Amino acid sequence: MVNIDEEPKDARIERHASWAELFFDLVAVAGVAALAHVLGSELDAAALGLYALLFLALWLSWTTFMLYSNVAAGQTRVLRLMVGMFGLGVMAASVPGVAHTVLGHGGDSRPLNVFAIAYIATRVYGSKSWQRGAVLLDFPVVQYSAGLLPWFASLWADEHLKLGLWAAGVGLDLLLILVLSGSRILQRVQSYLTAQKSPRRRPRSGVRNDGTGPVIHGVSVDPAHLSERLGLFVIIVLGESVVQVVAAAGEARYDIGLLATTIASFVLLAGLFGLSVVFGYAGLPHLRAGRIPTRAALGLHCLVTGVVATIAVPLSLVVGHGADPLPDHGRWLLCGAVAAYFTLGVVTGVASRSSDLPRTISRVTTGIAAPLLLGLLATAVSGRTLVVYLALIVLAHLWFERRLTPIQAAPTDEAPGRAAGSRTLP
Repeated sequence: MVNIDEEPKDARIERHASWAELFFDLVAVAGVAALAHVLGSELDAAALGLYALLFLALWLSWTTFMLYSNVAAGQTRVLRLMVGMFGLGVMAASVPGVAHTVLGHGGDSRPLNVFAIAYIATRVYGSKSWQRGAVLLDFPVVQYSAGLLPWFASLWADEHLKLGLWAAGVGLDLLLILVLSGSRILQRVQSYLTAQKSPRRRPRSGVRNDGTGPVIHGVSVDPAHLSERLGLFVIIVLGESVVQVVAAAGEARYDIGLLATTIASFVLLAGLFGLSVVFGYAGLPHLRAGRIPTRAALGLHCLVTGVVATIAVPLSLVVGHGADPLPDHGRWLLCGAVAAYFTLGVVTGVASRSSDLPRTISRVTTGIAAPLLLGLLATAVSGRTLVVYLALIVLAHLWFERRLTPIQAAPTDEAPGRAAGSRTLP
């Protein structure tokens, strides 16, 4: 692996996702499809919590291997990616069993143990991908396994305590994402190894014996390649949502109403593609190149993909029962997910300074307030009409994005919160 920060700009070669990386990303299809089983039953706090927990576990595992292949570049080992893909596949395959046991009050805890073991093994194997002495400056949490300790303990706990320990483990990883700085870790480890160096003592692992100092260095992501992988992941999630809508349409009665519902659903999903990929960056709506740190982009990407993945469930319900009003939980899931998507878009726009006050007010009013009002007031509106309203909101945002001139950052601007040694997306 090389330190991309230290590589001369004229020596860098534009990279694109390899065939192996694209094959690895397809495991997201299985994961997103499996997560539909969690929200397919009666929606309540338990279902939403379990969905968020399982999605975060899948996303953290995927991110570990995605960042490894990003930094390793041509030295990426395909076999390592395939092993990681198998682990993610086992996790995805056990999701329906986990949902049935937790939400259906089943007595079989084996799916929970299978998911936990696959998650632990995948994260540990992924964290060992980095060369000795390399510290990932942009997202160091993927190299550490402190968040796996509660998952280990959950293997011997009962069902309810298992979920609490899983939540504690994922929460610890999220906390480490916020507080861990790759640059500070590099400085501390370098200082420690330097202090431990002594000509009279046997050299420790990671220290040269030729007097040149510790063998430790920081590595950074290739930002252009990272933005491509993040965008591809969003496309895959949207594609799986289309697949779920098509599958629901295949089981429905053919009529004009079904045609109208499927067109509105496709327009809604295609509109999200336009906002995230065509008029966004790295799969994030309203993001502009070089405006936010990599760590912030990854965090927002996790939230955006999680929200987008939920939209397929209520859309499938509408396709199957388009003439009827959605049940309360389905209506709030659909409207709330769309509002959450635009909320994240507003956050991204403000954080990347690509949105002025009038644009922010317009996006809050039309993208957040309008879907929430539909969720509150459209109790007697058919699901088909509700999807049409939301699709029109998305189309309106696309129209404004085409007409508005992007806000240019000043040449001297730097991404807010950028840590020393970290990189912003280009």
